[in-house]
Amino acid sequence: MIVKNTIYTENEIARILEAGERRKLTASEKKLLEIYDKIYLFDGIGEEDIIKIVKNVSFKKVKKGDVILQEGEKSPEIYFILTGKVVVVTEKNKIVATIGSGYMFGEMTFVTKHSRSATILSYDDRTVLLSFEIDEDKCSEVYAFPFVKLYQNIALDLARKIEKTNKKIKAGNR
Repeated sequence: MIVKNTIYTENEIARILEAGERRKLTASEKKLLEIYDKIYLFDGIGEEDIIKIVKNVSFKKVKKGDVILQEGEKSPEIYFILTGKVVVVTEKNKIVATIGSGYMFGEMTFVTKHSRSATILSYDDRTVLLSFEIDEDKCSEVYAFPFVKLYQNIALDLARKIEKTNKKIKAGNR
């Protein structure tokens, strides 16, 4: 019999101990795990890691005209639209975008740590949102890979939004 190396780093020990202390999931977290594979933000991230990095998960139905986010506020939530639409409104009450089901918003504030840059209103009575926060305390712990994937997915989403805006600007200049 060969005795293998049993020297573990502090981070490895912390992960081992945490695995044995899995907390009970909330109903919203359970529901998130049922649908996470349809949310591109979580592409490449496993169920266990999703539960470790998200907090304050909730599902909300909003009515047409309801304010979801207010420009200037510093709330940490990221939203994913399950059904319905929302509109993005600037300070001069100008609608600059309409976002439909399957897309997220609020991620810019998570990345930049700045105040919300626009107000988001529900566009119809069928709008259902997934709302959650990213547990940034976990960023400094041992879960580096899920955060790398999360930031990569957010960066891809922001790049798609910039490309879409650039196409609109080019089309308007013709």
